Amino acid sequence: MVPKSYDPDPRPITSTTSHFYVHHPRSTLGSQRSKMQRPTCTKLRVRSPQDAQVIFHAVALGVLPMVTRRLDTEERRAISSGSVFVWEERGPNPEATGLGIERWTDGKRWGPSRVRDEFLFYQEKDPDPVDIDLNSDSDTTLASGSRLQNGGRHELVRPCLVKQTYSVYVDTSRGRRKWHLIAYFTGETVDHLETVSDVPELARLNVPPGKYRSARHNPTRHNRAHRDDQTNHVLPHLQYAPYPSPPRLSTAMLHSIAQPPNLPGGDDPRCPTESQRIGQTLAPLLYLQNLAPPRRHPVDEEVLMTLYPTLT
Repeated sequence: MVPKSYDPDPRPITSTTSHFYVHHPRSTLGSQRSKMQRPTCTKLRVRSPQDAQVIFHAVALGVLPMVTRRLDTEERRAISSGSVFVWEERGPNPEATGLGIERWTDGKRWGPSRVRDEFLFYQEKDPDPVDIDLNSDSDTTLASGSRLQNGGRHELVRPCLVKQTYSVYVDTSRGRRKWHLIAYFTGETVDHLETVSDVPELARLNVPPGKYRSARHNPTRHNRAHRDDQTNHVLPHLQYAPYPSPPRLSTAMLHSIAQPPNLPGGDDPRCPTESQRIGQTLAPLLYLQNLAPPRRHPVDEEVLMTLYPTLT
């Protein structure tokens, strides 16, 4: 397949399959603006980051359209299980390119995010009910959870959607850009949706390695080693206060501790009792008795000699 340049103005004409739409020249821009903006894919589920990168690459080649503006009210209501949207985050100079969306809004309420396989998942909270007019000729089947309202209308409680998001950095002709993929599905229908392997136009694509780098990718081992190397260069400059060394024991004390006297009863001195182990940690009594008393202050000596003349 010959790569095609990216045209940010897709025309919603169905290709050979019903899963995505192909681009057409910019001459259709005027008529396109009056029509509803289509999802990048429909009736599709994203199984893995590899599936997401195939969709990104199809957008880069022009096989799939990119969503270029925020969804309006009707487009938000049209979101259903299997809808997939790819959009570009607005760059630092949006005036220069005029492309990109500042943030994604779909008009729904979502719970906290959960992380799995580099995807973020959000569970919809309290989905808005859908009104169905019983007087119309619609053949829509009512759900068991629907409620009858005044005027012959039913309030259909639709299943809660799950929103799946994945973001990458990609180098384009306009510089490095951040692309996002938003996929919607329900727990009841996800197993019935098709995958990129079921769409020939997507299954045949070969994604260049490293072209789409996950925005949530963990730091590499090289980066961690680089930080550790920087830390090792900083640590030698730290100054620590010196820790006072313990007083040295005399040779007599060391000799006494190393060779304790033999005890009666044939006890092996190599297996001392608890009292012996405690005693070995103290200075010998003979050493303490032979120590000279500390010298008093000269003034104290004079006072003692005055009070006790016989004290020598």
